[in-house]
Amino acid sequence: MKRKSRLLNVVSIIIIVFSSLGLLGTLAGIAMSGMLEPYYEAYGITPPAAGDYVFSLVLAVIELAAGIMGVMYRSKKSVLIIGVIYCIGVLANIAISTITMGFMFTYVFNLILPILYMWGWYLSE
Repeated sequence: MKRKSRLLNVVSIIIIVFSSLGLLGTLAGIAMSGMLEPYYEAYGITPPAAGDYVFSLVLAVIELAAGIMGVMYRSKKSVLIIGVIYCIGVLANIAISTITMGFMFTYVFNLILPILYMWGWYLSE
C-alpha cells in the first residue's frame, strides 16, 4: 500500500508554486534581456550569460518535476530519484552562487525545501 506523507504533499505543492514562478521569471528575463542591457551598462553590472539562463531553466524544470512527482507519488523510488536530482541541483546552484558572488548566509535558506522534501519522502510508506 503506497501512502505518501502529508509533509511531502504540502512541500510538493509549495515547490510547484515556486518553481513555476521561477520558470516564468526566467522566461521573462530571457525575453526582456535586450531591454535590460542599458540598465546593466548604466550600473556597471555584467549581464547574465546564456549559460546562466540555461541553468535557471533546467533547475526550474527539475524543481517542477520534483513537485509534480511528489504530489502524484506513483512510487517511492521515483520520488527518491527526482528528489536527489533536485537536491543536487540546489547544491550546484549554491556552489555556483558562492563561486561567482561569494558566500552569503541566506544561501542556507535554499536548503529548507529540499530537506523537507526528502524528509517527507522518508516519512512516506
